[in-house]
Amino acid sequence: MIEEECLKPEYLLQHLPVSVVIARHRIIVNCNARALTMFRASEEQIIGASFALLYPEQKDFESAAEHFAPLLSRHAEFHDDRIMRRLDGTHFWVTVRGYGFNEDNPYELAAWVFTDVADPASAEKVSLTARERDVAALLVDGLTSKEAAKKLGISPRTVDIHRASLLRKYAVGSTPELIRRIVA
Repeated sequence: MIEEECLKPEYLLQHLPVSVVIARHRIIVNCNARALTMFRASEEQIIGASFALLYPEQKDFESAAEHFAPLLSRHAEFHDDRIMRRLDGTHFWVTVRGYGFNEDNPYELAAWVFTDVADPASAEKVSLTARERDVAALLVDGLTSKEAAKKLGISPRTVDIHRASLLRKYAVGSTPELIRRIVA
């Protein structure tokens, strides 16, 4: 038999099998333990903070607002693969889903679900290989090929091969352009 305690919303939120963040006007007001682990954060660091904290740059936070608002206001089913920032400064790929509770003001109260794209349990398919995602995230972190290779335990030449593949897939001519496209 299920205890009454288990039916309380806070208990349910904390025990969901996905990372969930609740925000009012893009300020984080609640999240579950899985989200804290995913973003390598403590409650003290994240509760009351702007969602901007979790984006690689302020411009990414702003462009996401423009991208998601129409979807949230229509209660559209959507997902978006993007690079987010952990509080330790590293970047990683996630699939984002959201729900705005007020169609007229979608950011008044919104719930967000994050799935780590590198997580084998993730059912989402992306156009990049796991290694390309790893290399892309390290490039966004500002690492050189040599530094990325050391972190991944591969040769710098292999990193360069993956970088060339990323440049082709994103149809760009330079690493700075690639990084702009990845975080857009």
